[in-house]
Amino acid sequence: MEIHVSTINLIKTADRTLLAEHRVRFVSFMALGKQEHHLGYIVHGGPRIFYCHVYQSDSSCADMARAIQNACNARYQLLLAKQEEMKRNQKPESTGILSFWKRLK
Repeated sequence: MEIHVSTINLIKTADRTLLAEHRVRFVSFMALGKQEHHLGYIVHGGPRIFYCHVYQSDSSCADMARAIQNACNARYQLLLAKQEEMKRNQKPESTGILSFWKRLK
């Protein structure tokens, strides 16, 4: 498994074949098992479609869970920054009901 800021790549260990790629922005839930040998996450796949992925490891999955959590946090920070940028670029009177009534006068 390779975890990046925008994607989670599932890679076959033997020949490095890409089995699946999931966008971090569509991860809706993640959990670590009681014994930390299991990791699961749910990805939104479309209207009313969700995919559940569960992994089992001989060692702890805590590092993978932390990496996915960090990727989700980084993605969230990018979203907040983008929203702030959009607010700064937006003209204050160009939206909302108040601007509608001002244009009618």
